[in-house]
Amino acid sequence: MVDFTYAKVKQLVVHFVGNKAQEEGYEIAKNGLTDISEDLNRTLISIFCDGFQDDDFFHFTHETSLDFNEVYTYSNNIFMDNTHFLEDTESIVKHLYSESTHPNIKSGDVWIFELEGCVVDGNFTNAIGIFKVENKEVYVKNDFSGNNFTISYDTGVTGTDLDKGCFIFNDALEEGFKVLVLSRLSKNDSIYWKDRFLAIEKTADEKFYTESFVHICTDYIKQKEDSLMEKASFVKATSEYMQSSEMLDVDAFTEKTIENPVQQAEFKTIVENFEQENNFRMPKEFQVDEEKAEKLSKKVRKTLKLGRNMTLTIKDLENLNEDDFVQGYDQDRGRNYMIVYFDE
Repeated sequence: MVDFTYAKVKQLVVHFVGNKAQEEGYEIAKNGLTDISEDLNRTLISIFCDGFQDDDFFHFTHETSLDFNEVYTYSNNIFMDNTHFLEDTESIVKHLYSESTHPNIKSGDVWIFELEGCVVDGNFTNAIGIFKVENKEVYVKNDFSGNNFTISYDTGVTGTDLDKGCFIFNDALEEGFKVLVLSRLSKNDSIYWKDRFLAIEKTADEKFYTESFVHICTDYIKQKEDSLMEKASFVKATSEYMQSSEMLDVDAFTEKTIENPVQQAEFKTIVENFEQENNFRMPKEFQVDEEKAEKLSKKVRKTLKLGRNMTLTIKDLENLNEDDFVQGYDQDRGRNYMIVYFDE
């Protein structure tokens, strides 16, 4: 969990980076800001921190050594000695420019912060924020002079303008730090920002494993779209298992929630396919993250399509009983039917 309530901007700088393929170059600011008022600090925290709703951590990687990951190295330099903040942020911008080779990458301002007072998993730590602002809002402002007023306009940054950004926390140095990334990246932007510039990957912890397992369960449920009771039975059994067990054993879960051996094999195949597609292996046993586990019921489609123009919606699949409805086929009419029993 990350909390920016007590965060304070120690220093910041704004550079500019263009598209390397278009030979737009980059511009390096010669000064940074360190004397930041409380009002400005609150505004900056609101704009740049409020967009981080998830706490899914990433970490820096490199196939040889973390010392060769540019952003990891320059961030570590700042954490160790922030008197060279400007020089290290210049190196970050040069690295970003070197990765801005796709013709569709837009130019933009690069905001780089050093923050103190961030709370990560209950502990205070410092952080570095890196944001690229490619679009700005146009806003109108007015001014009064006596009984006369004037209107003008300008452009500026709001929280909605941010789509490329990250915070690097001074925690878990040996594992590549803890990194948060803005989640509203397109597929191409994700490759540019996460894979090439930052070179990060998702941190495998209980949140990651639980979320991955929820995806696996969702994929399995999608195969049961024609059977509302099969979906309801599996969702109910899964919920009960996760609520009663702090640790999730994949094999034990499969045997507990799915009785049919053929369907058990189907579920294990889905697990294997998910592992191959995402290039990782689920551990035999992992701790369940309750918040991520609750997302399963939200992701399951609670509808049953009846023919071409009718859909039955069930509000709570877990409380659906087999005797709540009767499905059948009317031989005389040559049509399917359903009888639904409900309480007012």
